[in-house]
Amino acid sequence: MSETCFFEQQDGSKIAYKILKSANAKNEVPLVMIMGLSNTKEFYFGLDEELAKYQQVIVFDNRGIGESTVASPNDPMTLELLAQDTIGLIKHLGIKRFNLLGEAMGVVQIIDKLYQSASSIFPKTVQEAKDEFLKRERDPNLAKYLLENPDKLEKVAELVVNSNPRRPLEIMKRQWEANKKCDLTPRLKEIQTPTLIIHGESNTMVLIEGAEILDREIPNTKLLKIPNVGHA
Repeated sequence: MSETCFFEQQDGSKIAYKILKSANAKNEVPLVMIMGLSNTKEFYFGLDEELAKYQQVIVFDNRGIGESTVASPNDPMTLELLAQDTIGLIKHLGIKRFNLLGEAMGVVQIIDKLYQSASSIFPKTVQEAKDEFLKRERDPNLAKYLLENPDKLEKVAELVVNSNPRRPLEIMKRQWEANKKCDLTPRLKEIQTPTLIIHGESNTMVLIEGAEILDREIPNTKLLKIPNVGHA
């Protein structure tokens, strides 16, 4: 297991990160993975470890989530600030060339309602977490997969419950507010880097139309639609 390391931003916040790599990896360009709304770096569920077989992989907790901290409880939270944390980490590690893999921060009205009550977000026991996953109307494909793979269901449920104390509700709310206030659509045409967009066709939390907008507005893209896959 890779050890958690930390680097300190100029404002005093500390970003927790891990570097995963395999001695047999052939791709010399590292992959920086950016986690989505409210989740910790452990929520890749092994995808980071699988990708680390082919290149160096860097995962981290967004400020205020997991093992990362904020400078003070009243710090402003913006997507620009979160992006600066990513850039700061890359500079801290002295990386000149890299690939980025980002997971969506979500664009649905239902999240506003969820954040009105901590109990609607945080299952208190492993069994409650299991029940929540299996009755998910928003992602029936995930529920079906977990039902067919009880060992995976147990692992995911334990991770959710154990990570809850490290996912402060107030930080999650501020992440969501920052997400709502930022519209980068007018700037998408400025992106010159070749971009691969991967989207599950059954995703009801971040609709496929969002991926199609990215594909239309960003030059030099490839859109990969995966059938029967939800928000995963």
